[in-house]
Amino acid sequence: MTDPRSQLSRADIGQFQELALALAGESRRMLRAVVTDGFEVKRKPDGSYVTSADLAVERSLRRMVQERFPAHGVIGEELPRHLPDSDFHWVFDPIDGTEEFVRRIPTFGTIIAMFYRDLPVVGVIDVPLLDDRVHAGFGLGTFRGDKRLRLDDIDASTPNRAVRLSMSSRMNFMHRRDHSAAFEAVTRTYPNHCVYRSCYNHLLAATGQADIAIDMSNPIWDIAAARILTEEAGGAFSVVDEFRYEGERIYSCVFGRPALVAQLAAVFTAAASGGVPANA
Repeated sequence: MTDPRSQLSRADIGQFQELALALAGESRRMLRAVVTDGFEVKRKPDGSYVTSADLAVERSLRRMVQERFPAHGVIGEELPRHLPDSDFHWVFDPIDGTEEFVRRIPTFGTIIAMFYRDLPVVGVIDVPLLDDRVHAGFGLGTFRGDKRLRLDDIDASTPNRAVRLSMSSRMNFMHRRDHSAAFEAVTRTYPNHCVYRSCYNHLLAATGQADIAIDMSNPIWDIAAARILTEEAGGAFSVVDEFRYEGERIYSCVFGRPALVAQLAAVFTAAASGGVPANA
């Protein structure tokens, strides 16, 4: 089957990527300012944080998209969907890792992606306090600044204990759906792991600083850029679980060096086969 993204010209993809980088720049500017000036913090009904900065950044990014591409849809974490029937959708998480943001832990970031017919065309992860950014466009590669990123596959002789795994916390494995058995199986199989509860996890996989990453039980805005960033660097991306929760499609994903994605997906799938939705 022909990939629908191949219908888009290189010039069009370049325009989309140009806007995505402008959105990342605006988000970075706003977030650095509010970290200094202060912001309001509230709790959502589910207990998670939302801040005045989340809302302000998302409104600004939506405005920029609607000014440049008024026929494109928008999906964001904090505000209602715009033009849901469009073939083109921009997806934002203005602050991924809001808990880290509230506590001034510098691994929070902004996720920006654009999809055509439900497939990612461009993606950006910007981590403003670490001055780090990765971006990708379909057929254009993945970049960190001006440097193109390439993920070599791992040597087949590498022992599991030497594989650098970046992953969600155990709590994320039990959020919305109980995958605690998968957490136990994965951490026993790959004991050299670190935990990041934000898009910094995805950045590590795209850059090769981690060999493989897992992110659990996320709506689309939390994982919007991970696939295009990883695949354009030569890596692989696999959805190992998908279900609907409170009206949203929820995904658990494995991504990074290709051979490891296949191996880890097999471990995960075997362990998670008995998972039951908490509130489907």
